[in-house]
Amino acid sequence: MKISLTTTLACSVNEAWDALQNPDVFRAVSRPFLRFLPVRPSTFPQRWVSGESYLVQGLALGLIPLGTQEINPVTSAEGMSKTFRDQGRGKSGALGVVSSFVHTMRLEPSDLGSTILRDELNFRARALTPLLWVGFSLFWWWRHRQMKMFAPAWRSEAAQRWDARYLSALMWSGKPNAALANIVSGLPLGTALDVGAGEGADALWLSEQGWDVTASDLSLVALARAESARVSRVTQDHIPRRVRWFALDAAVEPLPSPPDHYDLVVTFFSHLPLPERHALWKAMADRVTPGGTLAIVGHSVRDLEAGVRRPPADLMFDEEELRGALQSSFSSVVISTQPRSEVTPDGTTIEVADVVAIATR
Repeated sequence: MKISLTTTLACSVNEAWDALQNPDVFRAVSRPFLRFLPVRPSTFPQRWVSGESYLVQGLALGLIPLGTQEINPVTSAEGMSKTFRDQGRGKSGALGVVSSFVHTMRLEPSDLGSTILRDELNFRARALTPLLWVGFSLFWWWRHRQMKMFAPAWRSEAAQRWDARYLSALMWSGKPNAALANIVSGLPLGTALDVGAGEGADALWLSEQGWDVTASDLSLVALARAESARVSRVTQDHIPRRVRWFALDAAVEPLPSPPDHYDLVVTFFSHLPLPERHALWKAMADRVTPGGTLAIVGHSVRDLEAGVRRPPADLMFDEEELRGALQSSFSSVVISTQPRSEVTPDGTTIEVADVVAIATR
């Protein structure tokens, strides 16, 4: 007999994946209806190991022995989708009547930043199958309720910090960055990836020009605002705009893979520690299709003396660093410093500069 449930989780796919592989999460979402104790091995691992076997004891309401159950996790990944399958079975006691037990949890991005959990249980328990279906259905509903509640706490410290920043204020102007129009001028329309999209102004502008856009950011709050802006614009002029929003930490997690490569990959003002920014630039370069374009825009180091708020000096980069990082991967690398005006918090307009790298494969 089968039980199927689908739930949207307020975290990234990778954050949900880490949670599903954590025995502490397995026990937390089961309480108070079921409590599980380790039998073999005698302690739970920090993470389930794919292909290993674990024997646990189940206690109803934390007190009533239900017997033992075998957990046999098998994990797999395809693109950004990840699957956790348990093909264990009951071994003794009341749990022993379950002769077949296949539990599959599949995580996939929702295109709105959040994660979709598709959860399916197929089991057999001879004559008790209909009765156990009622019990399992109630328990599965409870697990999904718990996971939905716990999901925000599964977010990384960096993600929670950026979510808090976006919750405190509208961070950006809603206008595309000044250099974007020049970057795409003359390029044929195609697929675009915007890394560190924030509230989505650049991604939406690209979509309005006819690009097929994928955008990522660490903050779910920012991506929710971006999607709200997209819906608002479509409502106003009825021009379709489709942007796929992905929540991920581009500094440490793989970039969105569908499609495998993009005609245009851009990032604006992603100022990270040196090892992380070089890793990000390499990951972005790997996503550029032959003939495609990579664009990296950052605050110029000159701005540190201009009296405007900028990242710390160790997070800044210059033309020489960009050229050294990009020239081996691209046939053409053009780097320039482009001036623009910026209004300071006290209302003064001053001239600042951006360092702009445009590389063609």
